[in-house]
Amino acid sequence: MRMREAFGAALLTLGLPCTAVAQSPPQEPPSRLWITAGAAAGTMRGDCQECEQDFPFRHGAAVTGNGGYHVNPRMDAGVDVFWMRWKSGSGEIAATHVDAVAQFRPWSSQGFFVKGGAGMAFVRNWVHALGPHPDTSKALSVIVGGGWEFRSKGHLGLQLSATQHVGALGDLQTADTTFADVTGNFWSAGAAIVIR
Repeated sequence: MRMREAFGAALLTLGLPCTAVAQSPPQEPPSRLWITAGAAAGTMRGDCQECEQDFPFRHGAAVTGNGGYHVNPRMDAGVDVFWMRWKSGSGEIAATHVDAVAQFRPWSSQGFFVKGGAGMAFVRNWVHALGPHPDTSKALSVIVGGGWEFRSKGHLGLQLSATQHVGALGDLQTADTTFADVTGNFWSAGAAIVIR
């Protein structure tokens, strides 16, 4: 009798962990896609290689967004979009940067990240000195930046970031002259909602 009781107790003991594992709810795998949308305060300054005048800093609101794919716990790859509009002395100018980016987290358990990439910038001028009609120019775009993401393990989070975009327009033709090697530097700091 004791042998049967001992054997039954052993089977019951072996069956308990299997029952506990079978009854636990399945965990949802984390999403590998992400998207952010937000706003930033931006500062822009233009420059050219042979210009004698000192260009002023211009300020304006900016819209930011990016999205992509989690390659691994420390690396993301995606697309970054930055749009800013500002007023110059003779009109308004808007720039849109669209860049392929890589975003890297040195510590996978923390929210700190750095990012960099390159793409295209589109500059839309409503400046009367450039001619009677609005003009759109294309430029090489480069981005570097970093920030911190809060609640980085959930489906919804907040991201604070600072970036610099550089747009290399090349030669810019105005109504009466040509400026060589024109570049625009854009600095921004802002916040965005993160959705996974």
